[in-house]
Amino acid sequence: MAEQYPSIAQCAVFATAFKVLLFPAYRSTDFEVHRNWLALTHSLPIKEWYYEKTSEWTLDYPPAFAYLEWLLAQMARFVDPDILKVENLGYESWRTVYFQRSTVIFAELLLIYALNCYVHSSSREAKQTCYAAALSILLSPALLIIDHIHFQYNGFLYGILVLSLVYARKQSGLLASGLLFALLLCFKHIYLYLAPAYFVYLLRVHCLDSKMKFQLYSSFKLGSGLAVIFGSMFGPFAYWKQLDQLLRRLFPFARGLCHAYWAPNIWSLYSFTDRVLLLVAPRLGLGIDENAVNRVTRGLVGDTTFACLPSISPRATFLFTLVSQMPSLVKLFLEPSWETFVGAVTLCGYSSFLFGWHVHEKAILLVVVPFSLLALRDRRYLGAFRPLAVAGHVSLFPLIFTAAEFPIKTVYTVFWLLLFLLVFDRLAPVPSRPRVFLLDRFSLLYITVSIPLIVYCSLVHQFVFGERYEFIPLMFTSSYSAIGVVGSWIGFLVVYFTSHPCVGVSSTEETHAYTRKVLYKRKPVPLISRPPNIQDDQEVWTFEQTGEIFTTYQSYLQRGDFYRQKRFSCEITGHSGLTFFEAFQSESDASGEVEDAFPDALKEPILRKVQFSTVSRLDYLVDHIYEDFKNDYYPKENIVVTFNDGTRSSGVLREKTRFPELLRADGSVERSAYARYLVCLNNPSDKEIVVEPKDLARERKTFTKQRLRSFLKKSIDHESWLGAPWCVKPEIASALQICSIVPPHLTYEHQMAQRKANSMQKKTDFDGQLLNFSPGLPQLKPKGQKHKRGSQDAAHLSAEYQRALAANPDFSKIPQQQVEQFLTGPNGFSHIAVKSQPKQPPPLPAPKYPIEDLELPPIQNKPPRPAFKFLSIDLPTPHILPERSDSGILMRSVGPLLETWDTLNVYCEVFQLDSFTFDDYIEALQLTHDIHNCKLISEIHCAVLKRLVNDANDKNGQVQFTLPEYNSSKSEDSSTADTASLPSSTPEPEVKHSARTTRSSLAKSEAADLRAVQISNQFIVEGRVHRAAEMEHSTRTYDWKTRLRKRDFGQGAWAYIIVGLLYQLSSDPRRKKVCDDILSKLAPPDQEATVQTAISRYPLTDINTRVKILEILCMLSLETKAIRAYMEECNNNMTEFRKEKIDMQRKRRAAMEDLQSLHEECKALQPKDQARSPIPELDGLNDSKITNGTEDEDGIEEDEDAVMDTEEEDKPHQGRSLRRANDRAAQRKARAEEERLRKERLQAEKAKKPSKQEKQYEKIIKRIEEAKDQIREYEEEVSVLENDLRESDCPRTRVLGKDRFWNRYYWFERNAMPYAGLPDSSTAFAGYANGCLWVQGPDDMERQGFIELCEAENRQYYNAFKMRVPERKMIEEGQTHVFNARQWGYLDDPDELDKLIGWLDTHGVREVKLRRELQAQRDNISKYMVERKEFLAASEGKKLEDEEPTSRMSTRTKTNAGPQITRRCFAWTNLTAERELGHLHSEPKPPINTRKQGKAAKKAVEEEVRQTRATNRQGKPLTRQGSRYTF
Repeated sequence: MAEQYPSIAQCAVFATAFKVLLFPAYRSTDFEVHRNWLALTHSLPIKEWYYEKTSEWTLDYPPAFAYLEWLLAQMARFVDPDILKVENLGYESWRTVYFQRSTVIFAELLLIYALNCYVHSSSREAKQTCYAAALSILLSPALLIIDHIHFQYNGFLYGILVLSLVYARKQSGLLASGLLFALLLCFKHIYLYLAPAYFVYLLRVHCLDSKMKFQLYSSFKLGSGLAVIFGSMFGPFAYWKQLDQLLRRLFPFARGLCHAYWAPNIWSLYSFTDRVLLLVAPRLGLGIDENAVNRVTRGLVGDTTFACLPSISPRATFLFTLVSQMPSLVKLFLEPSWETFVGAVTLCGYSSFLFGWHVHEKAILLVVVPFSLLALRDRRYLGAFRPLAVAGHVSLFPLIFTAAEFPIKTVYTVFWLLLFLLVFDRLAPVPSRPRVFLLDRFSLLYITVSIPLIVYCSLVHQFVFGERYEFIPLMFTSSYSAIGVVGSWIGFLVVYFTSHPCVGVSSTEETHAYTRKVLYKRKPVPLISRPPNIQDDQEVWTFEQTGEIFTTYQSYLQRGDFYRQKRFSCEITGHSGLTFFEAFQSESDASGEVEDAFPDALKEPILRKVQFSTVSRLDYLVDHIYEDFKNDYYPKENIVVTFNDGTRSSGVLREKTRFPELLRADGSVERSAYARYLVCLNNPSDKEIVVEPKDLARERKTFTKQRLRSFLKKSIDHESWLGAPWCVKPEIASALQICSIVPPHLTYEHQMAQRKANSMQKKTDFDGQLLNFSPGLPQLKPKGQKHKRGSQDAAHLSAEYQRALAANPDFSKIPQQQVEQFLTGPNGFSHIAVKSQPKQPPPLPAPKYPIEDLELPPIQNKPPRPAFKFLSIDLPTPHILPERSDSGILMRSVGPLLETWDTLNVYCEVFQLDSFTFDDYIEALQLTHDIHNCKLISEIHCAVLKRLVNDANDKNGQVQFTLPEYNSSKSEDSSTADTASLPSSTPEPEVKHSARTTRSSLAKSEAADLRAVQISNQFIVEGRVHRAAEMEHSTRTYDWKTRLRKRDFGQGAWAYIIVGLLYQLSSDPRRKKVCDDILSKLAPPDQEATVQTAISRYPLTDINTRVKILEILCMLSLETKAIRAYMEECNNNMTEFRKEKIDMQRKRRAAMEDLQSLHEECKALQPKDQARSPIPELDGLNDSKITNGTEDEDGIEEDEDAVMDTEEEDKPHQGRSLRRANDRAAQRKARAEEERLRKERLQAEKAKKPSKQEKQYEKIIKRIEEAKDQIREYEEEVSVLENDLRESDCPRTRVLGKDRFWNRYYWFERNAMPYAGLPDSSTAFAGYANGCLWVQGPDDMERQGFIELCEAENRQYYNAFKMRVPERKMIEEGQTHVFNARQWGYLDDPDELDKLIGWLDTHGVREVKLRRELQAQRDNISKYMVERKEFLAASEGKKLEDEEPTSRMSTRTKTNAGPQITRRCFAWTNLTAERELGHLHSEPKPPINTRKQGKAAKKAVEEEVRQTRATNRQGKPLTRQGSRYTF
């Protein structure tokens, strides 16, 4: 949900500013009361607090409030010490006023916090109503009048009450709710009126279980907490035996029934009735108590007596209060929901206010505050709240009787009532039960009467009567307010007892029905079911997000580890690489955004339309729904009306009327169906007009396909089986009252039964029994699609017969027609007599290709698949020799080699690296000498390391990935003898001695260091794998993270950084084995634990170890924000490219249609002596380039690895990918030159003067040529956009497809990179990037499910094809094979590629896709295979000189120093880093030079960048995505 504006904090700031302006306002005697309490709590010991009576305003609040006054007194003595003098009665200095007023505002912060918690704890649907209720409490005129003018501390007390009610919403917060309320009672005992509701609620839901059994542990915790709170507050006074005195102060029953000003309750009406009877008593003959005539309104001390009516005792008021509370408490016990609890609290407040003894008018807040939380539940509650809001606030007016404050209280209260009652009226939903409109009419009449009453009591009475009859305005105000409060009480009682909250759901606990779909491997995360037989006092662990419960801590930790993996994705946004909790939060936020952005009026009709729809794909469903609703409008929608003069006005659609279609008697349409809409315009205000549909439109971006897609993804779901209907999620369907019962014909059971019936129908029984000559093929697992097998032709049926005889066929019944077809075949058998057939069944249909590849029969004498080449020395097939036996590459390292090379090239812009070829990469990793002079090795490691940890000046060198803490066991293993007593002989940096070190102590220190070095050199750890811990300890003052933050890579120091990183990563048990293996080679146990050891040991490692290191570094880099932000930007760019491509395709189609019409005109004007030739451009009018669907021409859907559309639609275009813009520009220029020459030739041929018809013909020809040029431009633009899409598709490597034996085929240049690498890289002259087609073996699941079958399936397969699947694999694949996903082979010859394409069978479901993909990419793959071969052949046996060859790019300005370059990898340098950073990653950052030489050098670099980098239409340099990251 979007943030509300203004927020609660913003409103609090505004209210605070207004309250500060009221500091000089009127102050009641309560101001002196609290000043006196400050003085006595500060000046007297605690024993005397409740005995002190120097002032008549004695301390009559519970001890917690007295402690608060003592705390405030500690601050007051710094403001004005005279405040704290007990005898200083009536002291009101300005410092005193400012201090005490400020403490009220400061204490009110607790109320702001509680209201914020209330809003955030509410459900998303109720967020807006809860926000309005919270603001009404925060800005309440009652709090303003009582606290900030009259002066009291009610704000923070009601903050505690609201916070207690909020905690009571959840089962886990019940204990805190009870303890908070106990603390509230210790602050002010007036809240005892609400205690019965708390007692019943906590007893029912916290102390008793669902079976009404007592929960000892929960009760003990609650009882202990209450004992601690009350004991700490009242314990000291009980110890001093002062409880009697304290209770006399807290409960002054000696005071009268009514306050000096009648509170608007039952007793005020009782008193008003007594005064009226006093006037008519002589006529009615009633007895009059003469002593009570003038005492009824005294109310300060002593009993209140009545002249005509019986007097009321405190015991009677207690009895009335208890009786009026009992019905609500009984309902609360029976239906313990949170709403029932808040209603019971409100009714307890009502009862105590209406029937209590000596009630103050300020106690109305006991009713208003909790009722505000329920007022917007529906309109019935709001109807009962309206008179209470008016009466409660009007009744407070007599508290402020001064003329200066009259405008403030009146204007503010009237504004609050108008604002919030109108807002509440718009927000309150329609109730499910019928409303009693009599209450609404009473409210309207009652509110209307308040205006003349306020005018009379505040102005007219004093003007007419002066000082006489002062009590009449008070009596009128009290009686009027009492009528409103009593009427509101009666209305709320009716609503409360006729509402039926959901019982059975744990009333207080908002259970987390886990409905958000966090995805794991593209599937919803399955939840662990609730454990059975959980005891009430059993300790359990739970995840709040899912509601899962665990009875053991170990299982809870295991589930938590699973949830913390960064392998989850958000279904709505599509963001991946998240932990479960991040994805859950993303789902929550995105769901709220979708909920807020999508029109409320369309939600229900769209979901009703979608419910049980059987459209297969969500994209098609979105298109279908969008077309149905884009020109249809619904009540309460915000729409825009267009008038005849072109002006537009916004409004709200009130009503919609549909007129049906009318038919004549003959069935023809007399009138089509149409609709009319009644719209209420916003400008002019509230004007209603009737509008036609053509004049209506929605506001821009209100209803788009993207928003509709997001809304449907959030709201509907379907099962995974084929044909499953879309269903609205249960909680949404329940809220909208949409039927969730799936029709019987759409259930899974019915669909399966129907399919089974269809299958059985094909096996109809016949009288005759014949041999089954075509045994069925085994059902391979995993279970794939079912395909129908048709009859074989006569030529193959004889072979099938012979095979069936050998396979010991079973007897079954087959159609007669198939038998006759076989018997008339080439074998010449005579017809077999068949018993009478009732009817001839239809022939079996032909197989519908493609089918499962391995169900296709083997083709005899077909050439095997072309042989693979292998990069490793340990080949899967032993009889094949490796191409290079000295490469040292193991098969397990080939996959990581390809993955790391692909990662470094795909994200080269993030790493700020030049692209490089795969051959150079392997050659660099195989180096054994001069390795630190190979820039390719150094730059790769340094660039990746820099992405893992920020620079020291960037966010204090923050680590960008999850780094485990050092394992404590490691420090234990590194004992004192290993670490403290065995320091490294060359610690870095050198330890600096303090300035006070003496010469003798320095000598002792050096001697100790020397002895430690000698011991270290002689010491060899037995059983130790490596000495990385000692190496890390020796440089603890300048560890690997510090070195990395300072970018200290000089002299190969990056090798030490890798040691430190791997050592810390080894604390993770999942990485420990591989890290220890690498560290044993970089920090061996038999060598010194120094930085130099790590640097010198790296060149001695083999290529397999080095690729392990790079694999770990690349995997860590994928967790960084830089990579994730880059992928996000590519995702957004792909969305924009798709939009542009669709637009260009539409324009091309329109141009083709225009060209076709021009061609028709041309044929009509064409001279007879010229031959008519078709226009070749028209052949592609309906070609596949125009299509925009997600299926190919033959109806086969895209592979699971197809590129998915992003969820963003409305973001601005970030730029186009133009990494090969220079090549494209040259190609366009050449084509433009050819076209210009062609046009010149045409003009030369037509130099003679043409006739009129020929002129028209020439014009048409010219227009045709222009149309062709336009079409070519569109096609070129589409081609550019397709390439941009390809290069932007970087989240993962796309597989070309799989063959029949589940081998995967990869061409790594297919996506996310230019075909030949960056065109401005230092080795761009090579002309290729990888140049091979790579093949990976099947994974374990595919191998076990399709190739290595069980014995029964092998036997069945053998019966069908006379061979098993492994035997077929060995035969059809030829000499070379890959058997699992850890084995890789490759093809590097275009001829072999053509043979592979010919080997693939188009009848197989996998190979038809692979063949299509290979054919589409064949030209590119072959081209770069040739480029690779030519480049390697040209460089074979040659030596590259120190100086660059002239064929290299002009941007190479730096040459390698040293001996002659004998290897290709030494020709690579990092031009990207030099351009963007001014230095290589492995080199230190040059100092900033502000002189002219520095400026000239900078200008030269900028000029070089402008010359070498592509530019966009504005002339700015571009990268693949059009903008350069600044990481």
